[in-house]
Amino acid sequence: METQLGVSMTRRYAGILAGSISRDFADSTILSDHSHEMGQIKYALSGIMVVSSTDGHWVVPPTRALWLAPNVRHQVRMLGKVRLRSVFVNPAFSHGLPEQSCMLPVSPLFREIIAAVANAGFSTEPSRRVKLLMNLLLEEVSDESGLPLHLPTPKDHRLATICTHIQEHLDEMKTLKEWSRDMGYDQRTLHRLFVQELGMSFGQWRQQAKLLTALEWLAEGKQVLAIALDLGYQNQSAFTAMFRRNLGLTPSDFLKSIEAA
Repeated sequence: METQLGVSMTRRYAGILAGSISRDFADSTILSDHSHEMGQIKYALSGIMVVSSTDGHWVVPPTRALWLAPNVRHQVRMLGKVRLRSVFVNPAFSHGLPEQSCMLPVSPLFREIIAAVANAGFSTEPSRRVKLLMNLLLEEVSDESGLPLHLPTPKDHRLATICTHIQEHLDEMKTLKEWSRDMGYDQRTLHRLFVQELGMSFGQWRQQAKLLTALEWLAEGKQVLAIALDLGYQNQSAFTAMFRRNLGLTPSDFLKSIEAA
């Protein structure tokens, strides 16, 4: 099911806050491709958001939030019933915020602030309380670094060929050496391209693709063993070790964290 984004925004930005979303969405709802001139802090109180953009791909559970930089085109797909709470930041107040879109951890304070602001209502003169809450929210965002739930999208045609194949064949274990041989490129050249353009090695990008797909499949109810095998792991233990190494918790603990949100 595809829907348009319902956004409450002031036409004149009187302060930090430029608009809000406070809506619930059914499972499989898709917010079609769009962008905003303002930066957006996007958070789901429950459910999971899968956000695809020209910058890459994010899977956003209730334990994380997403900072979308201004003018980034993106589409959102809902997994489960999603209670979306978002705020838009006046571009004049975006200094100190990340220049690139990124994932954010969600502290209890962050969760309460964004829920309060998203439901506050708007006027051309926000209340003193809303202004204070927004200042505190931006402090929370600017103090945090990005978290590893992002899959960058390559622009180089050589990397795009490799990355598209990986996403379509996640159980395949083809090495970068084999790719360089098949494509007729030097292995060191391909490695350098991955690091320079995507900020990670070939192996790291492939693991990230597996991890984000695993999060989507877990949210859809797929069994852990089936996920492990479909991602090319020899057994469930190897997959669980990778999952814990990257997220600090097991797949079952991840599901519990979603249910508790």
